[in-house]
Amino acid sequence: MMSCYRPRILLVEDDDHLAEALQEGLEEHDYRVQRAEEGATALAALGAASFDLILSDVQMRPMNGYALLKSLENRPESPPVLMMTAWGSIAEAVQALQNGAVDYLVKPFTMDVLLESIRRHVRQVRRAEEGCIAESVAMRTTLGMARRVAVTDATVLLTGESGVGKEVLARYLHRQSKRQRGPFIAVNCAAIPDTLLEATLFGHEKGAFTGASQASAGKFEQAQGGTLLLDEVTEMPLALQAKLLRVLQEREMERVGGKQSIALDIRVIATSNRDLQTAVATGHFREDLYYRLQVFPIRIPPLRERPADVLPLAEHFLVRHCQQMGLPPKRLDAVAIQALRAYPWPGNVRELENALQRAAILAMAEDIRVADLGIAVVEGVADHPLPHAESLSGEGTSRAAAMDVCLPLDDLRAHHEREAIVLALTQSQGSRTLAAQSLGISPRTLRHKLQRFREAGYALGQ
Repeated sequence: MMSCYRPRILLVEDDDHLAEALQEGLEEHDYRVQRAEEGATALAALGAASFDLILSDVQMRPMNGYALLKSLENRPESPPVLMMTAWGSIAEAVQALQNGAVDYLVKPFTMDVLLESIRRHVRQVRRAEEGCIAESVAMRTTLGMARRVAVTDATVLLTGESGVGKEVLARYLHRQSKRQRGPFIAVNCAAIPDTLLEATLFGHEKGAFTGASQASAGKFEQAQGGTLLLDEVTEMPLALQAKLLRVLQEREMERVGGKQSIALDIRVIATSNRDLQTAVATGHFREDLYYRLQVFPIRIPPLRERPADVLPLAEHFLVRHCQQMGLPPKRLDAVAIQALRAYPWPGNVRELENALQRAAILAMAEDIRVADLGIAVVEGVADHPLPHAESLSGEGTSRAAAMDVCLPLDDLRAHHEREAIVLALTQSQGSRTLAAQSLGISPRTLRHKLQRFREAGYALGQ
């Protein structure tokens, strides 16, 4: 079964043959591997994506493994570094460990020895459990800001398009804060009628209005010692905005129909998918409340601005929904992966999750194809399925004619697989390793496919 999160390893090795062998071995054990030829290339890779472990050679040029370790000293949240060299000695091992390496392997070593060391030291980020998957620089920067403000009680304003995951990030902030053991209470201000929103937020005393047969605590009180999320706060009526402003300023409130002040010990997070400055300018949102909420604003980028997150998110959603619905594990085929990456995702992460849930239900086999995703696809990437034979075998159509329609299906799948491989090889400038990474398969699998196509008369690469 596919795991919820496959740790990502940055392999820094200048020997192509050894690097390819290590990459294939690690990928066969469910690790994702990206290669770099030497230290400077590795630093560039670290600036573009996140990794759970660095597996680095020592003897490289121009930047060797020790220089790479030195460069990582002042880099926040650098992954653990596992060193390897053919020039092993006690002195070199001590130097590597003193410079920050977590372990030191002397070549030649077996794959079992390497795997055991990786299992001991790989950083288990548990992104999927936290609900925040961040492979892109944009989202890693956003999460970095969230972690920094999480340890404070500062009010946070999360903005972004619908479906980007504002509530997910709000829950992440709560889990990273000192209030993590307290309650997390979410209120959707847009979903509650204006006449009920005040009592929902602040509670009410017995007899405060018709039907109030007993006193009731509101969401503010329920969030005591924890975090209150005001989702889509810009949809709150102006009269209630004034009361919210006072609560944020004084950290106390009164229930509807009550006269006793209740002190609050809460952290407030607000979200909006609207342009708040425009809402203020048009009179839909109080300017003083805007500045009170704007203590620490965080914009969550739309999915189209963080394409590196698409595939990890898709894999996470696919595993989760297969497990929740009791379905056998499924995987995305190469063409479906290309389509996911090419699609602009106007509905953001929510649309992506819906597509993977739908695909998990519709896919009749282990491999999920483009047609199962139900998304518009970029020309040249789509896997256009032919109609089922049964739908074409009406009156006047023989079973033999219907079967003639089924025969091209295998050829069609092979054609689109070749197209995906050609596209990946072109984009990677002929690098089979990078092409395999793009396709979501191992270099060994890509070699086998290329060999099969060459035997069939198609020359797709060396």
